[in-house]
Amino acid sequence: MKKSILILAMIGLGFQSYAQETDVLYSATLKRGDVPQVVLKSIEANFPDYIVKDYYAVPIDYVAGNVYVNRDVDPSDIDSYQIAISSKDRRLIANLDENGKLMSTVENIKDTPPPMAVSRSIASAYPGWTIGKDNFHMVNYVNGKTVEHYRFLLSKDGKTKRVHTDGNGKILK
Repeated sequence: MKKSILILAMIGLGFQSYAQETDVLYSATLKRGDVPQVVLKSIEANFPDYIVKDYYAVPIDYVAGNVYVNRDVDPSDIDSYQIAISSKDRRLIANLDENGKLMSTVENIKDTPPPMAVSRSIASAYPGWTIGKDNFHMVNYVNGKTVEHYRFLLSKDGKTKRVHTDGNGKILK
């Protein structure tokens, strides 16, 4: 339960990082020296062709199974990190725990069409709606399994609708 809440919080923070260029809501910018070596090595191993842009602390505390956002970030007391990385044509936010374990990634897939199965599913469920150009590809890594989700902003006749699908196109929300 604790990890599920953390993953959801980190995905939400990942969305926030794309929305704000200079400061991410509920996170604190870190210097490379404040990030544990195990986290840095994990980023290098998992994303060898990417360049690190920014390091963030995710200030979340757990107390009796409840999640609290802690705005006072002490570099020695951080449990999770967001690393903004990019390659030639991709930009991701990677979420890692203090041991360097990759928990999730969020990618803005601006101006990139979704997989065919996802496009067909949306077209079938929402006839006449158009998929916007600013969408998200979200990946969670849980117990050795990869779970993919997409978030789309659809539009039709001046109305908008946010839709979530799994990696195969099943409409989730």
